Amino acid sequence: MSRNPAAARPAACLPCGADMTRGGRALPVLLLAVLAAGCQVSRHPAPESTRQLRVVDVRRVVDRPARSPAVWSPDGAALAFTADGRVWVYRLDGTLRSVAPVRTGTELTWSAPVGLLAVVDEGSVWTLRPDGASRQRLALGGRALRAAWAPGSDRLAVVLRRQRDGGSADELWLTNRDGGFRRLVFAAPAGRRIADVQWFSDSLYLLVSVSGDEGAVTEAWRVRIAYPDRRRIPLEAPADALALAPSGRLMAAVVRDAAGAARLVVSRLDGTGRVTLATGRVSGVGWSPQSDKVAFARTDDGRAEVYVADADGSGRLRVHAYRLEFPGSPGLSASWSPSGREVTFGTNTGDGVGPVWLARLARR
Repeated sequence: MSRNPAAARPAACLPCGADMTRGGRALPVLLLAVLAAGCQVSRHPAPESTRQLRVVDVRRVVDRPARSPAVWSPDGAALAFTADGRVWVYRLDGTLRSVAPVRTGTELTWSAPVGLLAVVDEGSVWTLRPDGASRQRLALGGRALRAAWAPGSDRLAVVLRRQRDGGSADELWLTNRDGGFRRLVFAAPAGRRIADVQWFSDSLYLLVSVSGDEGAVTEAWRVRIAYPDRRRIPLEAPADALALAPSGRLMAAVVRDAAGAARLVVSRLDGTGRVTLATGRVSGVGWSPQSDKVAFARTDDGRAEVYVADADGSGRLRVHAYRLEFPGSPGLSASWSPSGREVTFGTNTGDGVGPVWLARLARR
């Protein structure tokens, strides 16, 4: 149950001291009453500030130079990434297994509802089980650039670059595990590109980032997948990166001012409540599952510093500092485990490769 008593036990719920054993039949009856009353089981760990946390271990979990960012399994027991022309699955017990071939494999996404990995590989999307079985290529009718599984359904959002009106255009499509279902949900305006796509936790809406000629995100849209319903999200300035919090209420953006100085800013989706968390060359922005902290990296002169910061700007914790083995990389990537106790980070994908690091956090 939630650690917040007010949220975890509505007025209709039974008090903690209720007799749960009388007659040997009360337990199932009481459980049904609790569910009927609307008591909710927390899906995420309770919020924690950086003042409550410490770093207990940081290590390279694999020496192979990963090409895709590492993604977490839904149960938090494993990581998947691509390297050396293969899809690899690393389990936190230390085992590393090659499960499937790829040409480059620039992006991975792991589905909880259908238990599949999807990999974007040189314009194609392949789905497969985490052990490599049931591997198949989806026929989507365009060059795939990005893919993301819905957190609560079997829908896969795919960004396709397709030929249109004598040129190319970016479109966002929905499909399913075998490609048998397809629906167009968003088309980028002429001369624009879809830079990223992220799901809201209800699996009904997508946050679509649109970039201009220089590659920075200039537009962000909240798009409903079932029927035409879209709302533009205001941006303070063009953004190098845009990350939606799991709660769907906040976003983090790396923006630049007129002089070119970069800042990591957190705000509500309506643009209010802006808080600056960091300045400098920031990358690898990743939200904690509680939506209360942001992991990020700051790179300078071939070195990287990885931090975890409170989203309200009240504090931050330095996780690790090290010299980049591939200093020409465009930046780092970072992501949290479902438990909120681990952060994985490493050199970003596409143009650069690098090792996969894992940091473990614990209560002070």
